[in-house]
Amino acid sequence: MHAMNRLLKSSIYYLQRIPRKYFSNSLDQRKHLRGPMTYLSLGLFTLVGGGLLFYYQLEKEKITQKVASDITTSGKASLGGTWTLVDQDGVPRTDDSYKGSYQLLYFGFTYCPDICPNELVKVGKIVDEAAKHNIKVKPIFISVDPARDTVRQLKEYSKDFHPSMAYLTGTRDQVAKATRAYRVYFSKVDENADNNEDYLVDHSIVMYFLSPSGEFLDFFTQKMIISDIIDKIKAYKK
Repeated sequence: MHAMNRLLKSSIYYLQRIPRKYFSNSLDQRKHLRGPMTYLSLGLFTLVGGGLLFYYQLEKEKITQKVASDITTSGKASLGGTWTLVDQDGVPRTDDSYKGSYQLLYFGFTYCPDICPNELVKVGKIVDEAAKHNIKVKPIFISVDPARDTVRQLKEYSKDFHPSMAYLTGTRDQVAKATRAYRVYFSKVDENADNNEDYLVDHSIVMYFLSPSGEFLDFFTQKMIISDIIDKIKAYKK
């Protein structure tokens, strides 16, 4: 039920961004669209918009590839560090809190309409599949949107996903320290000038796998399938 509500809210969120003029039945607007220059302009707009979107995605992919390259060339010690945050129950947590079991970290935000929910469902499936091989993995969600992701918001959000997952937030500086430790990219986009709480957050889509001692072991991208991730996790257990 919660997942269905989130899907409905995300649909409304995007529909609200479609300018009202496209839903207008005004005769003047329909006449305006008949001119050949208007269709040409619309075509050019679509072409330019598509090109900009492609360029944006390409640049984002370059950033992800650069981080992956840095991880590969710099070694495991290049990722990770100390941090202090608070969980969905208001309990202070640090990077030491979850040691003793493997950890799977994911950075995102609760107002994310689609990618974060999909990835968190995937995280839950990884945890359950790893358990079948007697490997305990602690899933951890760290917010990159502390302004909106309060303890209360995280508590509500936690109802939708794996029951063993921890949800962490903190002050802006605390979150910044945690994201820097794992070289997580994030940035506000699509801000609404009339509502400073109405925006999305673009961010890295990566899962970070840590050892029971908290050492960074590996990372899993959005494109990786669950069976391949499990094979990697099993290899670290040997």
